[in-house]
Amino acid sequence: MKELFKEKSRTIKIYLGTEVETDPYEHTTETTMLNPLPIKAIVTDLIASQSQWKMPGITTEKAKEIIIEKKYESLLLKSQKIQIDNDYYVGWKENGRLQYRIEENYLRAYIYIEKN
Repeated sequence: MKELFKEKSRTIKIYLGTEVETDPYEHTTETTMLNPLPIKAIVTDLIASQSQWKMPGITTEKAKEIIIEKKYESLLLKSQKIQIDNDYYVGWKENGRLQYRIEENYLRAYIYIEKN
């Protein structure tokens, strides 16, 4: 897997953010984005049928699967958005928790572009 990761990985940017509660009565929050952190990842596209099967309830035009090293798990959990090329993605969350799988020394996560 190390050789495959060296050959196929490319740089993506992870944006961390801090959330501040602006109104304690209505519980509205404001997110401030920090500078992006570049990491290496294997990125593959998901077709529509794959994204419907792997991320139930998500409707999007573009979804990807990323494989990153396990040492970046905390970055992935704290990420607000992920930049690949010129597109911004968010991680697939269920019940407010990011969904990913650990496979040996790597993490596999699904990300998608949010529809407004």
